[in-house]
Amino acid sequence: MDNSKILLPRYFRYIGIILTIAGLVFTIIRFGYGIKPDFLEAKVFVVYAAYLQTSEFRVITNNISEEICGITLLLGLFFLAFSRFKIESDKIWTLRIRSFIYSLYAHTAILLFCLLFIYGWGFLMVMTANLFLFLLIYNSWFYILLYKASRLKD
Repeated sequence: MDNSKILLPRYFRYIGIILTIAGLVFTIIRFGYGIKPDFLEAKVFVVYAAYLQTSEFRVITNNISEEICGITLLLGLFFLAFSRFKIESDKIWTLRIRSFIYSLYAHTAILLFCLLFIYGWGFLMVMTANLFLFLLIYNSWFYILLYKASRLKD
């Protein structure tokens, strides 16, 4: 079976790079500097929202800056992780599997640490960051292993 058939086309890697960088920049602006641009106030349909009042299955006004940060970062990391290379060899596939397993180990260890030692609102922030953590660890690990493998080849 050709394993690369389950991967996204190669050009998604470039889209992933752009989206990841944009997502990181947007996230730093939004959460690092606390900027919520007024032009991002929009009416959105919610299944469930709890602020000062609870809203279910209705349209509310919300600043969508957090959603933009999350969507761009999540899609960027996903596209980076699952787009194929020009030449997808068995060696690269092995690196993908190894990175996946190591990422799962690291992610589980981090979650256990957080469950044991972080409480209250801090835990909520950690769980929010957890949305991106696995893909971030996977991409980091995969590209480090890929770099090491290319250095050994030269």
